[in-house]
Amino acid sequence: MIPNPNLAVEFLEKEFESIDDYEGMCGELADGIIHWLGENRVSILHLEERSGGLLLRLNGADWVFHMVPIIDGIVHDAWHPHLILPVAEYVERAFPGQAVRAEHFGGEHDGEEISDRAS
Repeated sequence: MIPNPNLAVEFLEKEFESIDDYEGMCGELADGIIHWLGENRVSILHLEERSGGLLLRLNGADWVFHMVPIIDGIVHDAWHPHLILPVAEYVERAFPGQAVRAEHFGGEHDGEEISDRAS
């Protein structure tokens, strides 16, 4: 089996799971990836719409926040499997034109606001 370049997707494949198994539980998936790869490689990116409104709609579900793993400085999002990017570029491509606040949890940048884009 060739490893998937998106390590969040690779984790799901390794566990014989899919994003359907984590519906509404993006934080649990990120936590599983931390346990798989270790805290020294993985931290979490918490994203929300600045006004507290709808961040995104995926598979018919409305999400007001999203959490994804940052692995070795790159975002690996199972819900956006082709966006394996540094944080700022990921936010721009995953949420174009939206006012998104992104905060980093874990590692040396714990609690640091990464992006607060007005749109």
